Amino acid sequence: MHDVCLIVEGAYPRVTGGVAEWVQQLTSNLPAVSFAVVSLTGEDGDRLAPAYRPPANVELLELPFAPDRPDVTREGEALVREAAVYHAAATGAAGVLGARSAAARGRGFLLTEHAVTWDEVRRSGISACNPHLHHVGVPAGDRRSWADLHRRLAVEAYAGAHAVTGVSPSTVRLQRSLGARSLLLQNGVALTAAGARAEAAGRTPVPPAAGPRVGFVGRVAPVKDVVTFLRACRLVADEVPGAEFVVVGPLHHEPLYAERCSEEARRLGLGESVSFVGEADPHPWYPTLAALVLTSVSEAQPLVALEAMAAGVPVVATAVGGCPELLAGAGLITPTRDPRATARAVVRLLSDPELHATLAAAGRARAHAAHGIERMAASYEALYRAVAEPTTRA
Repeated sequence: MHDVCLIVEGAYPRVTGGVAEWVQQLTSNLPAVSFAVVSLTGEDGDRLAPAYRPPANVELLELPFAPDRPDVTREGEALVREAAVYHAAATGAAGVLGARSAAARGRGFLLTEHAVTWDEVRRSGISACNPHLHHVGVPAGDRRSWADLHRRLAVEAYAGAHAVTGVSPSTVRLQRSLGARSLLLQNGVALTAAGARAEAAGRTPVPPAAGPRVGFVGRVAPVKDVVTFLRACRLVADEVPGAEFVVVGPLHHEPLYAERCSEEARRLGLGESVSFVGEADPHPWYPTLAALVLTSVSEAQPLVALEAMAAGVPVVATAVGGCPELLAGAGLITPTRDPRATARAVVRLLSDPELHATLAAAGRARAHAAHGIERMAASYEALYRAVAEPTTRA
């Protein structure tokens, strides 16, 4: 029997992103805990080459599920591994499967949410909250039924959980609004110097920037609104001669959107001042950036923002999810879908060395004080012990 059966949806180990990186961090930093990782994959999930190599303490099980029917069946429950604790990384299919599997076996159930799926579906529709559901053509008129379904699934998962965690105060507030017994457990990142990490891994260092380099890190997908980033880059280039721009993140997750972004860069006349790196380890890039910019329309507590902060890079991010709380006094916040506001924030950083230094220092201090990966892993290990105790589940 495994210590923990961790259930994730449509990400690990084949798709990079915040949740997949979190799974790799968590399992790698708890080597004494044996995990069965159940990855619920969409119809094309098994066609992608693995992006992560699971550590030795992980047994990986990939289970297909129909993205247009996010409920799960007794057959799915029978396939998951026996474990002392069941831990789901989302509501929806993963949360219901975790809750039902734990109840059927008389085990404890822990639920963690990064993005709050039921709220994202309510606000933006199903495809915006999960890239693996882009196959599902949900008419706009059916959004209410989708939102109702995901709300019901969330209520079931919350009710069955012996503990619920959220990565930001805003996440916790949303969970509690549906009755969850929720607590705050924030994301963590490695706090070693990014340059040393890249050198130790034997990677070729990235080229130095000739002028100030502004970066976006993340998958090139509509939810990240890279088009707004590119439009802001055009405005920054007009104000800061010699500025360079880089997009570090996979292009193959949403190829049609990636092509749209390339066309937008050409239309804007950005030319060689912007580079699309594709899927790459971002850590060697952070020391070369004057600013990290996130233009997402939905986030929880983005790992890339924490990584940049730990590396002493000021962050400009949109006012979504936990970003305003994370960056209060340690970064700049802008409205969504507003290239001019984003550009103004970036130009302000690049033209004010004192502000740049102040925010860089504040971001680094916050990351080191509250977001070390060892702290996060230890917190989950303590939760696993508590949830496994019979008195906790009474």
